[in-house]
Amino acid sequence: MNKPDAERLFLGVDGGGTQCRVRLSNDHGDILGEAVRGSANTRLGLEKIFAEITDAAYETLDQASLTRDQIGNIHAGLGLAGLSLSREKNLVRAHPHPFASAVFETDAYCACLGAHNGRDGAILIVGTGTCGQAIVGERQLAIAGWGFEISDIGSGARIGKHALERTLLAHEKIGLESDMTRQIMVHFHNSPEEMVSFAETARPADYGQFSRTVFDAFDKGDMVASDIILQARSANEQILRQLLAFGAPHLTLMGGIGQRMAALMPGDIQEKLVPASGDALDGAILMAKRHDEAHP
Repeated sequence: MNKPDAERLFLGVDGGGTQCRVRLSNDHGDILGEAVRGSANTRLGLEKIFAEITDAAYETLDQASLTRDQIGNIHAGLGLAGLSLSREKNLVRAHPHPFASAVFETDAYCACLGAHNGRDGAILIVGTGTCGQAIVGERQLAIAGWGFEISDIGSGARIGKHALERTLLAHEKIGLESDMTRQIMVHFHNSPEEMVSFAETARPADYGQFSRTVFDAFDKGDMVASDIILQARSANEQILRQLLAFGAPHLTLMGGIGQRMAALMPGDIQEKLVPASGDALDGAILMAKRHDEAHP
């Protein structure tokens, strides 16, 4: 890491459902420290996530050879999973924090800022879940990302869950059987009861682990896998088209299966696809700097 200068400090926070990443930088953009902690989804409780963020911030100060009381001089930009819910955003803004200033947005908003370096554009994050985000001028549009239970149709978790559903149907001879369904059934020792036990406690990430199996089968021409992947592709295409209709000039696909989905998109969408200029931490730091400039 670079040595710190005696100037303003900025902390970017990418608080996802799986882990929380933070990055400390100075006014020149030099990276002074980085750290990773546990989940920072606001639905897990604000005391927990602020403890994770504070501990991570202290670690970055240690890396920068700064005393921990310097946390009070940090201007923080926090992109947190769960802030698409207004109730969560209001609670977070009212919660005490140790920073000189703090500005809060969704993790998708910060990822979009970072991907397009603060310029107009849109992203679709396709990993365990899905979330679309566009920023056009002063307007923003968030789409999908309402959680595994009722949304995330094109996500890795949904792909995995659909694979298990189709596997069980095939096992009971009321659905199409394929090499993929037989492979997944073997994973559960050919026991529907074992599948039920799995489903009783499974989280989205647990279902998402089967998405690689589905993609591998898709690459081999498996009919059941093709149905599942093409259904997910269609769901993600509709999100991308809505982001374009909002006025986004460019699109970036991100997340664990983002590039696999990008390759399946029709030509007119692929023409709008660009690689990410930066990540969500870059976006969070940019957000913190803009907030600091607007509130000197």
